[in-house]
Amino acid sequence: MSLRLSAEDYTVAWFAPLHFEASAGILMLDEHHQSPLPNEGQRLCYRFGRMGRTNVAIAFFPAGEIGIGVASYMASEIQRDLRNIKRGLLVGICAGIPRYGHDMRLGDVVVVTPADHNSGVYGYDMIKVEPEQIIPKQWQNAPDRHIRSAINGLRASRETTTRFRSNLDRFRSINVSQRPVPPANVLCGSFTQPREPIIHYGSILSGNSVIKSAKRRDELAREYNAFAIEMEAAGMMNTLSVAVIRGISDWADGEKNDVWQEYAAATAAAVAKELLAFLDGSHSISHQSQIWDRPRMNRAQLNVLLAQKAAQYAQPNLDWQNSVVDLLKILNLDSSREARMRLAQRWNILIGEDGSASRNVSLHRTITERLAANNGIVPDSLVRGLSVAGYAR
Repeated sequence: MSLRLSAEDYTVAWFAPLHFEASAGILMLDEHHQSPLPNEGQRLCYRFGRMGRTNVAIAFFPAGEIGIGVASYMASEIQRDLRNIKRGLLVGICAGIPRYGHDMRLGDVVVVTPADHNSGVYGYDMIKVEPEQIIPKQWQNAPDRHIRSAINGLRASRETTTRFRSNLDRFRSINVSQRPVPPANVLCGSFTQPREPIIHYGSILSGNSVIKSAKRRDELAREYNAFAIEMEAAGMMNTLSVAVIRGISDWADGEKNDVWQEYAAATAAAVAKELLAFLDGSHSISHQSQIWDRPRMNRAQLNVLLAQKAAQYAQPNLDWQNSVVDLLKILNLDSSREARMRLAQRWNILIGEDGSASRNVSLHRTITERLAANNGIVPDSLVRGLSVAGYAR
């Protein structure tokens, strides 16, 4: 029963090469859509939805295929399937390059940022070796001006850190066994004070090699002024305008392992969603204003208001304080199972199965929180979320 749009309505591609990177991207969706595909000759699978004001197609890489070659194929193929795709986000994990005096840690995020002399992506193994020098064989295009402008906006906004962490909080709502939790923190260099993940802006190395050698990593570090190493960006930059956002999951050394991968994928997805907010303008709704400047009911005040509504409903046995069905009834809203399924999909509430107690408890909590934030007035997002209008049956 989720919304179905046409293929032409999707304008941004979200590339996540590994399955857990794609899972993190899916959790960032504000609304889930039915697929407008398959079309004849389709060779890729997608997850469709909305983030902020933008309709996004999350593209799944073929299982077992990574690297520059398949990345180039993905960027070309999605433009064939979805002709209005204008730009993309490449979101996932990377290996960090430790830098003396620079506080970089596992779970931090690197946003690729062009500099005066480079596009932000070095294809380090796309080279020509001559007797006296090594020459890059292929120049990587920089992202378009819109993306570069959004990156500057991300850097400039004092609210970026707050909104990034708010996006990351989404992972707290999912099943504990699936929740990306940072392992015991591993620090880089002499930095010993714990802190939350932060964003770094700079260049990244891209190549087909999985590097597990500190010696090789340090050789590359001396040759290129880069923050991290990954395996796909160099295949995309000349095919589609792409922003590259990567979470640091290891240091490309002999201790490389998978422990930090899911958490790093989560932090990268949280930053990518905020960058997308700058691209579509939804960042202009001040997060700080929403939290501090706007009056907000406390729980006791909300309960008084809801008790009054319950009295007007004239059914004294309604358990609106615990039951989402009864809560929706006193608000004069559709409380059917189908409506609650639609609301859960639109609000990205994924706990439990449709109609389960855990799903209903999560819906009840979220509805009351949004009522309090809106001073007890039923928000439009709740009405739209329950409505069948615009939904395919």
